[in-house]
Amino acid sequence: MPVSVDDPFLLASFSTTTHQNQQRQAVCCTPEAKEPTRDQEDDSPSLLVVAIQGEGVQLFNTADQKCILSYSAPPGYSFTGSAQTLQKSEKLRNVYAVIAKGTDIPTKEEGKVVWMWKDESSPVSDSVVSNGDSAMQVDSVKPSTARKTVHKFERNIHQLFVSPLLPNHVLLTNTDGSVSLATVDLKRVISTSDVYAAPSTKPSKKEKKDSSAHDHIISTIWATSYNTSGSWIPSSALARETLIIMTVVESSSGKTIATLSYVNEEHRGFTTFGQTEIDTPAGSSGLAFDAKTGQLSFMTVGGLLKIFDFQVSQGDHIVTASETLSLPLPGYAASASKPSIKTTKKNSKAATEIDSSVQRVDTIALGDNYLAIAGIHRNNGKAEQTLTIWDIKYGTLQAKHVIPGSFSAENTTCQLALLPESVLAMTISTLHNTTIKSDIYMCPFYAEPMSLLGAMGRMKDTAPFFGQSGAMGQDAYTSTTTSLLIPADISGVVKRKDLVSDTTSLEEKLSSAQAAESETLASLGSESKTSTAQVFEEIFFKHVECQAAEAVKDLMDRFGVDADKAKAAVVDADKAKAAVKKALAHRQQQKQKQVESTQDMDVDTEPVVKAAAQVAEADKSSAKKKKKRDAKAAKEAAKTAKSTPKEVTKDAKSGEDGSSSESSSDEEEDETDRAEAVVLSSDEERNDDEEEEPEYDVNGENEEQDKARLEEYKNALHEWRKVEAEAIKNYKVQRRLVRAGRKQVPPPELSHHFVTTVIGRCFTSLPNGQPDMSFWPAKVIEYLIENQLVGNANPGAGQSGIALNLLEREQWSLLELALKKLYDIPEMDMVMMLKQVIGLNKNKSSAAPTSPTSVPDTPHFLNLIMVAPRNEIFMQQAIKRLTIEELSIVLDVLKGWISIWDERGGVGHQKQPADKKQLPGGLPGYGLMIDFMTLIMDVHFPLLILSPHLHPVLKTIQASIQRETQVSSQLEQALRGPLGLFDRKHREMVRRQKEATVSGFSASGNHGIVSAAGGIVADKRRRRRWEGGEGIPDYAVEIIHL
Repeated sequence: MPVSVDDPFLLASFSTTTHQNQQRQAVCCTPEAKEPTRDQEDDSPSLLVVAIQGEGVQLFNTADQKCILSYSAPPGYSFTGSAQTLQKSEKLRNVYAVIAKGTDIPTKEEGKVVWMWKDESSPVSDSVVSNGDSAMQVDSVKPSTARKTVHKFERNIHQLFVSPLLPNHVLLTNTDGSVSLATVDLKRVISTSDVYAAPSTKPSKKEKKDSSAHDHIISTIWATSYNTSGSWIPSSALARETLIIMTVVESSSGKTIATLSYVNEEHRGFTTFGQTEIDTPAGSSGLAFDAKTGQLSFMTVGGLLKIFDFQVSQGDHIVTASETLSLPLPGYAASASKPSIKTTKKNSKAATEIDSSVQRVDTIALGDNYLAIAGIHRNNGKAEQTLTIWDIKYGTLQAKHVIPGSFSAENTTCQLALLPESVLAMTISTLHNTTIKSDIYMCPFYAEPMSLLGAMGRMKDTAPFFGQSGAMGQDAYTSTTTSLLIPADISGVVKRKDLVSDTTSLEEKLSSAQAAESETLASLGSESKTSTAQVFEEIFFKHVECQAAEAVKDLMDRFGVDADKAKAAVVDADKAKAAVKKALAHRQQQKQKQVESTQDMDVDTEPVVKAAAQVAEADKSSAKKKKKRDAKAAKEAAKTAKSTPKEVTKDAKSGEDGSSSESSSDEEEDETDRAEAVVLSSDEERNDDEEEEPEYDVNGENEEQDKARLEEYKNALHEWRKVEAEAIKNYKVQRRLVRAGRKQVPPPELSHHFVTTVIGRCFTSLPNGQPDMSFWPAKVIEYLIENQLVGNANPGAGQSGIALNLLEREQWSLLELALKKLYDIPEMDMVMMLKQVIGLNKNKSSAAPTSPTSVPDTPHFLNLIMVAPRNEIFMQQAIKRLTIEELSIVLDVLKGWISIWDERGGVGHQKQPADKKQLPGGLPGYGLMIDFMTLIMDVHFPLLILSPHLHPVLKTIQASIQRETQVSSQLEQALRGPLGLFDRKHREMVRRQKEATVSGFSASGNHGIVSAAGGIVADKRRRRRWEGGEGIPDYAVEIIHL
């Protein structure tokens, strides 16, 4: 359990009559603030400062639970809040108390007077007085001789704070929202800072004039102080060892402002760090702040626990607060109410206001996301004084303790204080007639850091505290309902397609989804509706079919296809595949027939083939010679054309009778012929029978034909591309349909409660404890085990589990299926089943078995147990239960299997690996047999040595294993020669790489490795794994990924 609370013990009790007409806590407690000592550790016990209305202030030592000092006050005086003490040294202590009312204090000075005792008496540790040779503990209260001084201030004081961070100053939070800094002797006020609720937008002059008097009526409702070291404020925003004063004020307009200020010693005053508005309903009480996490918590009048998370932005350091959790805690008493005598308008009715000074319920932060709540809680109409510790990260109840006694919500107040030794000080004040009795309880507690598993383990106890009971509370524990504890900023999640953000919608979705299951469970659980196993199976499989249809629908929706089309596509694909296989088989048969017919020919065709080959070679050589001659002629013609005189060309151009065009066309034809000749001559690999390319005259008619032909080609290409795109689209659609149709349908979604109820109904027993075989829905159990929808340790099967229940009912076929499908069967149960099978096979007669199913053979059942998942250590403990007769049978089975291995050729027979668990024919793997034999030898070795009749079996097994070992050794020796050189080179290369890596890493100053060129290359991966040189021995870190 993450949190444990010891039984509270009583520290002190007080009775007073002064407090009866005052709405204040009768006794207030707070730990003493000590100035830190840097030279040596402070081992002195913690002191608890107790302020008793009408009596004075007392200091209690929490170690021996006794009052050690007291500072008296005259009757009729009452204090504002807790008294404060600051121990400046071993012999100097300052005690402060704010006086709320007194007999000789004027009304206008009430709440403005502070009493101070400066105690310079002996230290607290001197509680033992020596009297001769003996020592005697002082039991009486030691009165203080300190002189009291009275100091008056101008403003009403809400609370006074002292801190070791400011040993020379005192902090005062005033009721008007301001904070003051005074000297430690209270003789002078150094600075006063006013805190006002800053509006979000800049108002106009008229609005400011109308609302200035109304909004600036500020009242402080709560304040605290803490150190920034280890707090939620980052060091980049504020320096460490800085004192923060946090005030929560409320204006008359209803706004609640939280202001953070810190003491600036250089400016001798306060500096505002941040200010934010929080949504605090009227009458909220029990405010608490966790300085480590920055979480503010409080209780509303309606019993609602709210958590606000304070954060600081990184850039501009703006403080914001957001609500992270809202827990309904019904049963807690609300704060006291008082009639309001203030009226803002004429003829206005007197409003009922909440008096926040009366603490019916108090809270305090314990750190590590824990919150303590103390107060009156109504349980079944009875008022109980309870102390509860809550996890405000997940919203679960971690601890609860009820204080014995008679309490009432109207006459009881409570206050909490946290001591350094993980001890809670709880003060309970109860009004009895005209006397108020106050008891101080010390509650030691221990709290570990909270985890999700720790929170889930307390859900069952949390649900009743929320007022949830019956099915709702059970569903919250069995995780079938997730809407019990949902923070305000987290949406509920069900299925992927049913994401909702409203809790009401989530509950409706869950209710509708569970309606069919609840109806089915009502039918399956009713003996009148399911009197026979056949009716039970019909109702069960009808529900399963509906769930399977829903699963198929979800699968088809995920692929975006229709179920019928997917089935048709799968059928067509199977037919096409069968046709292709048939065609391939037919073609293969034709080829085989051709080969056979060729081999059956008796005619000698060798001379004919040789003659044909010679003719072909002669034709090929002549064709090559002809190509060479044509290429030579084309080159000569090209040279002749280049050497033609230029004058002939000019005359041809100057002709006016069209001869120039004719000559040019002739030249073009000649050039075309030459080009063709060159191309043909250069292509020596072209066939001889290839036709020459046709020649086209370049004229207008040919161009038009080419354009028409090109346009026709483009149109044909466009149409072809359309057909191709349509074919690709159809192929993709058919492929998606086939994939969706062949996708394995997931098993139906059955809740844990449903499966547990069904299993409990199946495994029913008679009043005498024997199994009830008159009602046995075997098909239902087979379906659940086959689809792995149930585990062996299902609660419906009882403490023994499903496997032993099947063994008890002699359902051997289902038991074999359970060994194959259930992975959580204990090893002890496996050995127990093996013993039962051995015994039944040993006593089995030749007559037909009387059990519903035949008993499996011992080798077959032993094979199932060997293949089933197991833990070696637990299996060793279970094998100890085998007797010598049972061991003999098991060893005979192992010897028979090993003999079969030897007959088939040893470990490497039929190319089967030795570590395979199951081989064709039901033979277990060789390595599996060796492992099981090793377990037997480890457990029963002395028993086997002392059993001579087992020695022949063991010798046979030993001979077979030695034979396999010898074969493996011979193979290793034979391969060592050819592969030894490669192995040595590989080892040497790995060694050199390691040395180069380590030496290069050290030479580069742990910043990289030395490359082949001599430079340094950064390598962060090697930097993480290797470290060498510089006096540190070489080591490596092995990274294991879980």
